Amino acid sequence: MECWIMPILGKDMTFGLFFLNSVAPWKTDAEELRDGLEQIKGADQLGFHSAWIAEHNARAYGVVSSTSVYLAAAAAQTNTIMLGSAVSRLPLHHPLQLAEDMALVDIISNGRLYLGVGKGYDALEYEAYNIDFDQRHEKYLESLDILTTALKNEKVTYAGKFFDIKDIPVYPRPVRRSGPPIFVMVSGNDSSIINAAKQGHSFVLGGITNEDTNHKIALYKKSALESGLTPEYVENAVARSGKLLFCYVAKTTEQAQEEYRKGLEWYMSERDNRPTFGVIDRERNIDYQRFLQSENTLVGSPEKVIHDIQEYKRITGLNNMILWMNIGGQPQRQVLKSMKLFSEKVMPYFSQTEHSIR
Repeated sequence: MECWIMPILGKDMTFGLFFLNSVAPWKTDAEELRDGLEQIKGADQLGFHSAWIAEHNARAYGVVSSTSVYLAAAAAQTNTIMLGSAVSRLPLHHPLQLAEDMALVDIISNGRLYLGVGKGYDALEYEAYNIDFDQRHEKYLESLDILTTALKNEKVTYAGKFFDIKDIPVYPRPVRRSGPPIFVMVSGNDSSIINAAKQGHSFVLGGITNEDTNHKIALYKKSALESGLTPEYVENAVARSGKLLFCYVAKTTEQAQEEYRKGLEWYMSERDNRPTFGVIDRERNIDYQRFLQSENTLVGSPEKVIHDIQEYKRITGLNNMILWMNIGGQPQRQVLKSMKLFSEKVMPYFSQTEHSIR
């Protein structure tokens, strides 16, 4: 036994999975995309709470160009797992069409859609579609207003810099009359969490420190309450929210660290358009040992991962984790094995309010 696991008190935790669908040199596009759908189907059967799909184009590290298409395929083969976009890049879509597409996903999944939105950060992805990268913030704000309105109302009227919409009906209507919950992706900028709070949207935090995580949660609650939202609404919005963390489980910590390494290092070397999660230095070298010590990393035996989740929950108070197991096109056998171990050995520990195992 690697370590003692002390009792932990609190609400049940939920665990989701994140999918970037990277095409590493050892996989084809079709293999990776089919593997991802098999993983989501398996996650549904194993009791994971949610599956989140990233959206990219023109990059090998992310080949799902439309979250709505991939989510629809996932919805058709699952029963209970929540399905989220992480994220749909609003400036690259017409907001009415995105609302219509996501309403279809919501219907196919019988109301299991989480709609994550963001601006996108990669100029190449904008250039590929001949869309002005420098206008992305303004266009994002207009698109989010229209998207929110379209999912809650049967008709949309809007006049802005980019869109002029006059009394247009929106079909189909989503399962929930209020529309699916909207999540805003938040990293370093406080303005994103403040805007999400004022609009009543939930959030998903990226690779930020635990200290900054606590700061942003407190800022969200303060801003939401000051905007007039009720304490109950704010607590529910925070309870749905979560954070993205690297995760992989094997029988031993040494095995987990070794199996996770190849995909992680390929992804970090391929994703060279900006420094990532503090593990790439100025010479673009990847410090894997430094990565393993990050507070955003949960890689190890079930006992170690349980301990690390305990610490995370104690420090941040968040009850929802979004786990990135299949980074960089990991071998399918390894990913499914990690998911199964996590479901059987880690999840049960957090499914009750008090535990005492070692």
